[in-house]
Amino acid sequence: MAKQMTQSSSSALSGTFGEMIAEFFGTMVLLLFGDGCVATFALFNNLGGQPFANEWIVIILGWGLAVMLGIYVAGAISGAHLNPAVTLALAVRGKLSWRKVLPYWLAQLLGAFVAAAILYFVYQGAIMNAVGGKNIADAVGGVFYTSPKPFVGTFGAFCDEFVGTALLVGLIFAITDGRNQPVQGNINPLIIGFLIVAIGASFGLNTGYAINPVRDFGPRLWIALVSGGASLTSYTWIPIVAPLLGGVVGAFIYDFTIGKVILARGLDKSGDAVTNAESVREPVGR
Repeated sequence: MAKQMTQSSSSALSGTFGEMIAEFFGTMVLLLFGDGCVATFALFNNLGGQPFANEWIVIILGWGLAVMLGIYVAGAISGAHLNPAVTLALAVRGKLSWRKVLPYWLAQLLGAFVAAAILYFVYQGAIMNAVGGKNIADAVGGVFYTSPKPFVGTFGAFCDEFVGTALLVGLIFAITDGRNQPVQGNINPLIIGFLIVAIGASFGLNTGYAINPVRDFGPRLWIALVSGGASLTSYTWIPIVAPLLGGVVGAFIYDFTIGKVILARGLDKSGDAVTNAESVREPVGR
């Protein structure tokens, strides 16, 4: 009986459930470091004596490193999507089973939600200092989720998130394509981290560049619980819908342009690179 239970548990962990665990923890690590750097930027930049915390570079470097670390956590197990837009794009292009989409999304959302709750309690003192008599969502919501600048309209915000995510997914496809000068030696998480930095530097300030539905919605749900729902606004749908659509478009653009050229030229995979979802790694023992 004990042997059967062990085999059953091992089987569950080796399948979709194990991949959900990887997506949960990878996304949680992503949000802990990502929103953690936003907390450093937003909660301490008015205290004086914190010049480093006043710079946008803190945000873009912090998020780049956060993505890198999240991919290292989950890459060998699930491919480290950590983003429903990536999961959807892979499924649409036939690179992921559709039956895994909703489980991955659930794991990613829970990871982001739990990370927001952890950060809320870790930064409780700084949050309360910033809140004063205001509603938590109004005072510190920007620490946890994104919002457009006052002069950026709905169309501009949607375009920003759409284009940013299209670039993200299209370039992930390029970086992890084993036929297209793939990054090897397990360095691709670092390169994808640099990609996040580049997107933040180029497209980040309009909306705060969610480019990931759960990066925005998971923390927004947590703040909704502690703010009486004030975080759920008319903007909530944009960092969900725009990244999902942008990611699919980015995937199609890569596959039907550069991907078709690579196919036409008959290029093979480079060396012994192994491509697993968005993870490229060298075979063990090489």
